[in-house]
Amino acid sequence: MVDATWIGCCCLVGGLILVSGEFVPVDEFEVSSNELTFVKPNKWLKLEEDDAELLVPELIVKYGYKVEGHTVVTEDGYVLKMFRIPPRQQSIAKKLPVLLVHGVVASSADFVVSGPNISLAYLLSDNGYDVWLANVRGSRYSKEHTKLPVESKEYWDFTWHEIGYYDLPSMIDHVLNATNSNKLFYIGHSQGTTVYFVMSSSRPEYNDKIALMTALSPAVTLKHVRSPILRFMLDNVDTIRKILDALKIYEFLTYNDAGLQIGRALCQPEEKKNWCILLFGLAAGPHPGGTDPRLVLSYLGHYPQGASVKQMLHFAQVFQSNRFRQFDYGRKGNLQKYGRPEPPAYNLTASTAPVLIYYGLNDWLIHPKNPRDLSRMLPRVIDTIAVSDRQFNHMDFVLAKNVRKVLYEKILPTLDKYNRKC
Repeated sequence: MVDATWIGCCCLVGGLILVSGEFVPVDEFEVSSNELTFVKPNKWLKLEEDDAELLVPELIVKYGYKVEGHTVVTEDGYVLKMFRIPPRQQSIAKKLPVLLVHGVVASSADFVVSGPNISLAYLLSDNGYDVWLANVRGSRYSKEHTKLPVESKEYWDFTWHEIGYYDLPSMIDHVLNATNSNKLFYIGHSQGTTVYFVMSSSRPEYNDKIALMTALSPAVTLKHVRSPILRFMLDNVDTIRKILDALKIYEFLTYNDAGLQIGRALCQPEEKKNWCILLFGLAAGPHPGGTDPRLVLSYLGHYPQGASVKQMLHFAQVFQSNRFRQFDYGRKGNLQKYGRPEPPAYNLTASTAPVLIYYGLNDWLIHPKNPRDLSRMLPRVIDTIAVSDRQFNHMDFVLAKNVRKVLYEKILPTLDKYNRKC
């Protein structure tokens, strides 16, 4: 008799393949002298239908903001795209730049996709901040290498360790050089916090370049995961890995137009949108009324955006071991890689820049206990705050219709305070 777990894993992998499809390069826009030019859509439809098909720079321009495109090459050859939104009010006294870093299988779209009345990037620009949107390796806008083909196994041989060790320092240095600044503000969501703590503990010299790190639902410890979808994946990661290895699949949930078309078929009829929101809740935590149904299709057009299978395995290892440490290659592989039988743990006491932590009480991926535990591991936490909305879940940090009121407007005064200190 076939094990039910194998059936479930095969169905899951089949779904991932169907949604992912083949890699489609983002060639609709070009970067020239930091100014973005792109092919405009044939028609401007209502918000959710149109925004689902627009690239991040197109979204920014659509809503009346300026945008620049920047290319960064890491020490290990990965080519990254960054988008810059200059301060909307140039008359405001110069403030430190802000680097926004997205979560896993996401992209810079996280910070603009909900439109100018909600999204964080627009709020920061409106308040005089120079906003920089990161796109880490393997995500939709950063699939390029100086030597490796994107389709190759070698290209995808990275975890979030390499993102923290190589991508973040390269992007931070680029932002500081471009703005002639000594420090910047860092705001990360989920994996955007994971990679920060990799950098700040492994390359501690970068702590001096951070005025304040704001951690939104930090993913450093993964105890008490409540999401049934994520629990199934984490509990069966070895089986899923074997299936993917056999199929020579190294990328996890890449962006593909097929995913948007499937989403439209399932969620576009008005009466079905609430069912789609319910499915989001099974992954991130239920929040009745928390997501604007009008934006469901827009979200589906910008999520998922791709990651490496190895990235996801690394998260599974953190879940299984309950330790924040480098990738575990097994005893033999660890001896070859690290010169020791177990992977080295990240030294969080070396993360000395000030940190502000926000967490959700109904976050089914990052349990409220985890950020509180993290705050005791770090030497310089200025505060650890639960978002006031008790139904706030993991994706609400970037997608909730009330996120500006209950979170973003709380962050601004702290940024202004630290800006005056620098």
